[in-house]
Amino acid sequence: MHARAFGFQANPSWDWLVPSWPLILGCFAFAKAIATTGLLNDPDTYLHIAAGRWMLSHLALPTADPFSHSMPGAPWVPHEWLAETIFAAAFEAGGWGAVRLITALSFAIALGISTRLLLRRFDPLPCVIVSAAAGWLLLPHLLARPHILALPLLVLWCGILIEARDSGRGPPLCVLPVMTLWANLHGGFMFGLALAGFLGSEAVLLPDAGQTRVAEARRWAGFIGLSIVAAMLTPNGLAGLLQPFRLVSMPMLPMLIEWRSANLDDFPALEAWLLGAIFLGFSYGFKLPLTRLLLTLGLFHLALQHVRHADLLALVVPLAVAAPLGTQIRERLRAVPTSTLSRHVERLAEPAALPGMLIAGLLMLFVGMAMVARPIDRSGDPATPAAALAAARSMSASGPVFNAYPFGGYLLFEDVPVLIDGRLEMYGDVFLARYLKASSGDEKTLAGMLDDFHIGWTMLQPQDGAVAVLDRLSGWRRAYADTQAVIHIRSRPAR
Repeated sequence: MHARAFGFQANPSWDWLVPSWPLILGCFAFAKAIATTGLLNDPDTYLHIAAGRWMLSHLALPTADPFSHSMPGAPWVPHEWLAETIFAAAFEAGGWGAVRLITALSFAIALGISTRLLLRRFDPLPCVIVSAAAGWLLLPHLLARPHILALPLLVLWCGILIEARDSGRGPPLCVLPVMTLWANLHGGFMFGLALAGFLGSEAVLLPDAGQTRVAEARRWAGFIGLSIVAAMLTPNGLAGLLQPFRLVSMPMLPMLIEWRSANLDDFPALEAWLLGAIFLGFSYGFKLPLTRLLLTLGLFHLALQHVRHADLLALVVPLAVAAPLGTQIRERLRAVPTSTLSRHVERLAEPAALPGMLIAGLLMLFVGMAMVARPIDRSGDPATPAAALAAARSMSASGPVFNAYPFGGYLLFEDVPVLIDGRLEMYGDVFLARYLKASSGDEKTLAGMLDDFHIGWTMLQPQDGAVAVLDRLSGWRRAYADTQAVIHIRSRPAR
């Protein structure tokens, strides 16, 4: 449905400057993201840059751990190697500003692609509302980490497969390179494989007109098989394919914040999505096919179970429900009188002309370059205990360190071998359980780890239970403390 359907005529002389909704929302997303300093406040950002720096320096993948003192040489599958080298190259080229730039661009591109795909099924006004809500839901997980670089691929893969299913076509083979690129960037590709399996099952249960269940099973099974092969086209091969599954099966994951259940007090966007879905269902009686309802409920469950999965809810659910809901919403909107505002909203649904896209691109480039040129001081941010590390070095703290988990990324970025960092699948459940018990203040476990790993000094967060234990533990003295970190140094040699 377009502007001329309402009898609305634009001034042709200005048409080349008219933007489109994907372009507008993408620009807003870019501006919001690049102005958000908090997107750097994740310790794993340091880890990813350090890993990428190592790869660029050695022109190889570190399949044996080069960063920890607790598991030197342990087998490691760097399945996010491509994202890590991109982050490292950006950091070397333009510092933290460049890291923010590529993060913001990925966020903006993902939202722009999603909006364009949704406009094929939704009328413009509901599409804009849904896309804005998706951007809001994505903001808490807007961090300079590999999952952000993979967001456009998530949207492309899911959007193309869902549209093929909704249009009665088989899955297109041209989307397979997206899976290969995704598998080299981030472990979230396993969701893409799972969605293909879900849509294939839906096709068998509800075959398209002119197709038998056997025919649907053949074409989707063949595509899924090729998708698995595409996901294995990485330097890690089969190990890279299995790595994400190993990670999500770790029993100790819920002990870490990003793998915990969502707290709606801290996540108003997720609460709004829940209430909005209930409101639309009860007030307007919108209905979904059973399979799409199950998919929607499953993604709501994942978002509630693990905060990090809100990304899937934000970007996949709108695509999955667009075809059935778009028709129902369009029928309701026909009864609403049109207005000048609605006609302008309709007009912006058209793809922007090339000059308009170039102008928007130049504006984003100008803003991005300005942000890259502006120095960013990270000392004192939650992931950067720079003052504490400087103090430890000034005191000549020696020997292996017992570090707080959130400090692992920064320490290895600064070439300090760590006890633990964000590569949880490498350390494993047994080590992680022991570490969490020690850092929370179990004296016997802590003393055992201090001796077993010949720890010479510690860098912990003030709220860690181990701090109080070290304050009274024989052979240890508190050497430094600030609002971020507390350092203890061993006053007698380890046994």
